[in-house]
Amino acid sequence: MLSSIPQLRSDVAAITQPVTVAVARSNLGPGDATAILDKWALELESRILSLGYNLVDISGPNLTYEGMTRILTATKPKILFNFSHGCKNYLIGNDGVCTLTRGWEDQIACGVCGKQSNLSVVKNMAVVAYSCNAAAQLGKCMVAYGAPAFVGFSDSLIVVSDKFGMQDMFKDALMPMAERILIGMPIGTAVELTKAELYDAVKQYKPIELLSVPLWYNRKYLQLIGNPNWAII
Repeated sequence: MLSSIPQLRSDVAAITQPVTVAVARSNLGPGDATAILDKWALELESRILSLGYNLVDISGPNLTYEGMTRILTATKPKILFNFSHGCKNYLIGNDGVCTLTRGWEDQIACGVCGKQSNLSVVKNMAVVAYSCNAAAQLGKCMVAYGAPAFVGFSDSLIVVSDKFGMQDMFKDALMPMAERILIGMPIGTAVELTKAELYDAVKQYKPIELLSVPLWYNRKYLQLIGNPNWAII
């Protein structure tokens, strides 16, 4: 059966519909680490748009448990990049309460917020968390709920900042990982390259402990959970 030209155009448009990428970003004001992370997130959003992806920005009053659950359920992004505070059990929103949480499934210390688990929203969605501690337990739970891959830190994410821009050295060390994932590199390869570059940076800045020790720490605790071969395209 022959199709009409308009129908063929419609079919092609459906096949080539851009991938959706979500960025959740917190900014709790000057002096808080999220002020730095928010700048990184905004730069990443510009790159996402330049690559032709659909962008879902989750920030401001939407960066809450209810907002994250509602937006991710509605938009179903292929990957979520999260920039906020975190702990073993949940990622933290702008209202100081969780955005994605294990709920009461495992009452490990860390001030579980009392919300029910909403990790079902990450099914079929890779997650990259520039957040402290999330790989310790939360990332494992996300993969158990159907996330193909989770990248994050199993201990603190450390960024040193000063008026001379030392924080940019940490951005240059950590953010290429997100860029590589966006251009289609397998997520495991992106993580391993980042770890290798962090190791090189540790050696380069070895005489400056204020730089070398935090870079070593970030390298040690950067972890991939799930499928290392997952790729966005």
